[in-house]
Amino acid sequence: MSSEGRPRGRPPMVGRREEILDAAVEVMAIHGIEGMSLAQLAEELGLSTYALTYHFGSKEGVLAAIALHVEQRLQREFTDRVNVDQVTVGSLVRGYWTSYGNVGAAASTRLWLEIGLLASRDPERFPGFLDAMVDRWRVMVAGLLPGHPDAEEIGSIAFAVMSGLELLELARPGSVTDATLDQLVAMFENAVGT
Repeated sequence: MSSEGRPRGRPPMVGRREEILDAAVEVMAIHGIEGMSLAQLAEELGLSTYALTYHFGSKEGVLAAIALHVEQRLQREFTDRVNVDQVTVGSLVRGYWTSYGNVGAAASTRLWLEIGLLASRDPERFPGFLDAMVDRWRVMVAGLLPGHPDAEEIGSIAFAVMSGLELLELARPGSVTDATLDQLVAMFENAVGT
């Protein structure tokens, strides 16, 4: 029998990629993105460079996977906190911010934003990342407001405002308070209703 077309090596272990991503998020949060080579990351994770390239292809592949992993984790936490039968602006804002705090998201968000900044400087390095970064959140929020005439615009504004609050919280931890969120909700409700 010919070996052409037959996969080489061992099949990937179920859940291994996720396990690597969880650990990579922690390592990158400590060391940063730009100062760490693929070989250094592999060493920190106790893996070979081959293992990382097998799962992700390149350092950029690892970074894009980390960003998506962080985003998906935050989105799961967020949607778990929003009652889809009774969505209000307040429940969206508070649900998002609670999920941001509960996931221990400051370091993860820093990575996600850092990759976004790198992608804005060099879009070819992370093709399609910026559009996906914005659109996934926008579409998700708009999907929670079915039938609302301004759902897409609300999704865009919510993404922009919450990203701004994340940056504020990263720059000055503790500066986004319940009062901040109350004011934000009041402004949203005055502008768009529920």
